[in-house]
Amino acid sequence: MSTLSSRVHRFYLYQATSAFAIWIPYWALWMNAHVASYFEFTLADVAFWVGLLIFQLPVGVLADRLGRKWTIVLSESFRTAGILGYGLGINLLGYVSANIIWSIGGAFSIGTSAYLYETLMDARQEAEFPRYIGRNTFIQIGCNATAALVGGIVVALSANALAGYQMTLLIGALVNVAAVCVAATFIEPAVERHTEPTALGQLGQGLRIVRRREGVALLIGLQVFLGVALYLMTAFRSPYLSALGIAAGDIGIWVAGFLFLAAIVSAFTGTISDRLGEFRSLSLIALFASVPFFGIWIAGPTAWAVLLQVPVYVVWSLEPPLISAYLNRRLEPGQRATVLSMGSFAYTLGLVIAEPLAGLVLTDGNILVLGLFLGLLTAIPCAYILVRWRATVAPWPAITPVPSRLVPGGALVSRFSRVFERLGRLWP
Repeated sequence: MSTLSSRVHRFYLYQATSAFAIWIPYWALWMNAHVASYFEFTLADVAFWVGLLIFQLPVGVLADRLGRKWTIVLSESFRTAGILGYGLGINLLGYVSANIIWSIGGAFSIGTSAYLYETLMDARQEAEFPRYIGRNTFIQIGCNATAALVGGIVVALSANALAGYQMTLLIGALVNVAAVCVAATFIEPAVERHTEPTALGQLGQGLRIVRRREGVALLIGLQVFLGVALYLMTAFRSPYLSALGIAAGDIGIWVAGFLFLAAIVSAFTGTISDRLGEFRSLSLIALFASVPFFGIWIAGPTAWAVLLQVPVYVVWSLEPPLISAYLNRRLEPGQRATVLSMGSFAYTLGLVIAEPLAGLVLTDGNILVLGLFLGLLTAIPCAYILVRWRATVAPWPAITPVPSRLVPGGALVSRFSRVFERLGRLWP
């Protein structure tokens, strides 16, 4: 039987090949060249998320029964077909078809983090999951960054920009075949899964877990609002950078630089989680998302506004591993993929609603308004979720302290001191 180290390294290799997507900075520009407006662009992209809505819950239930290995193999196979379909698509219908195929792969990807967690669980090392998932994210984003740089070179060397955009997608589909091959060599974790006898029973049990465990429900809420905003920024990043006056060939360089920075930060995910704890870590990513979005709107078309992408990329690198770690530790093996798929279902539903709204907001072509839309989308809901978390999941202080005015001995304490005492109770 393979050692834990070899199994984890094989997983990292799979993630590296899957993440080497040279098309990341250019898929939106390729699609925009073949659709009539930003609204049509969002409609084509929403086809992916509608497909996820249809397949997410059934596949989540299936993943707990089928196992983690073959779930990942199926995910990457459908993803490869979707990327190829994108590269060959030249109209709205072609992109919609490719997105529906790709969405099946997206639905099956729900077993990816569960595979790593249960591999560690098999070796009784699950407490180290935040550290391992942080390294995994470092590898993913590092490969994303390298791939973006390679994509920029491919576009720069192409006869014209449009041909370069298409070439990145076709090469990307070929590279993704390697991810399928590596995933096929995985070893299924020897973790006992107690599933319900029927698919409906499995789904019902998952719903009860979400309803009764406040931490799970709130984490899913953060996943929805932060994830939707970060994805919309990703979808419109290339057009936004173009609006700032950055040349098409340079977009890949800028994206690569941001990704390398995000990769470095993600390597410290475990340390950040250990030092700050759950509440402060979640507060950090909420703050690092909402403030830059408002900054994008305020800064307008100024050249330095491109630097506001730095904290957005940092959040993009920290949000998935942190929330994945905090969710996985609250779930059992027999329900893990089912509940995770429910979280993804909620995220997908939010995106299906928010993306066309973003397209309508940008109907007049002023893409800079996107910052205000995303800032409101993150700031208000995340503030409520964090207050609720502090009130129900991790209340502080655990025991109400004795007010200073009731301290025996008759000591007088100024009202000014009492104000600071009360403010201090809001934060440990």
